[in-house]
Amino acid sequence: MLQTAYWHKARIKFWQQYMANLAGLNIINTRPVNRAQPLTDALMQKGALVTAIPLVENIPLALSAEHRQYLLNLDLYDVVFVVSPTAAKLGLALLSDYWPQWPIAVQWLAIGEATAEVLHQYGLQAIVPTQETSEGLLQLPCLQQLQQGQKMLVLRGQGGRNLVRDNLQQQGVKVDYLDLYQRQVPINSQQLWQQQKTSPDLVVITSGEILQSWQQLVGEHFSKIPMVVISKRLVAMAKALGVMQVITAASTRPEDIVHAIQQWHKGQTHDISE
Repeated sequence: MLQTAYWHKARIKFWQQYMANLAGLNIINTRPVNRAQPLTDALMQKGALVTAIPLVENIPLALSAEHRQYLLNLDLYDVVFVVSPTAAKLGLALLSDYWPQWPIAVQWLAIGEATAEVLHQYGLQAIVPTQETSEGLLQLPCLQQLQQGQKMLVLRGQGGRNLVRDNLQQQGVKVDYLDLYQRQVPINSQQLWQQQKTSPDLVVITSGEILQSWQQLVGEHFSKIPMVVISKRLVAMAKALGVMQVITAASTRPEDIVHAIQQWHKGQTHDISE
């Protein structure tokens, strides 16, 4: 009797470790080339089989005369919001040509830790919301306290979300966009997908644009492939498009995505109940 109970518990422990380690799980990583590797490495360390199929790449845009004026007027803004590491790298490279010393009165905001790290490399300290989304950013007291007539500059990619701007304009805040890059689907994404010999167990999706590109890429398989996303907004979008299984990670950080996948994987079809 005791021996039976021992082996039952040992079996439970084995399956829990096996599932947590993601052994053999076939995962598609759709993050951009310059941001995919940390997640791929984290998943592979847990035993997953990872295929990178980037579904967005960022192409720098030429500055218009109006946008160049935004750079020159940096010290006239109360807040600068940077929406991505790409926006940080491109924007700060341009700004540093005009500003050998940063204006001291400007408050810098970063959408996430990866973006804040780029700012830190330029000697700037940024506030990062706990929830690394536009919704999380709007919860910051420094934004809620902005008043009529104050100004924000947003460093971003062309065609991004307008949630922050729309909310701040209701407070009377003037918001200017500095579009630094445009997004497009890499030309080799179709080829990479066609090279898949087996259907993936899971795909990682980190933006609405990537979600739409994924749907176009995989066609009839779209709803059947489980998906991990990084916000409630993406959950709603994926479910509205018919995805059957949607897993939510706390952020785009590799450790958060890995944790979400581990929790999902533990709950798959293995009868290890006590």
